[in-house]
Amino acid sequence: MEAIQSVEVLDNNQLIVILSSGGKPDYQYIYREACEIYWDNDLKAFKSPAPRSWSHVDWFHQIVSVAKKIGVNLTLNSQTCWVNVPDNIKEKILVGKNT
Repeated sequence: MEAIQSVEVLDNNQLIVILSSGGKPDYQYIYREACEIYWDNDLKAFKSPAPRSWSHVDWFHQIVSVAKKIGVNLTLNSQTCWVNVPDNIKEKILVGKNT
């Protein structure tokens, strides 16, 4: 299991999910799932593209789902920080969380 340290919306509107552990080098291979989710080793985070037809909520659940396919179970907890995430999006993520 990997605890989510923070969920952030960057200035370029990409959603990133930063891991408390800093992740593992093997996480870079998430791109092989061909789901537009990538591992950013500098940020120690999974990241999505900026929303087009999908919302940040959709992309959060996509990150969790695709990470699970490579054997990484992401979990939100009471220490998870929310950075530049509007309250309505945070609420939707928390209500529909499938972590």
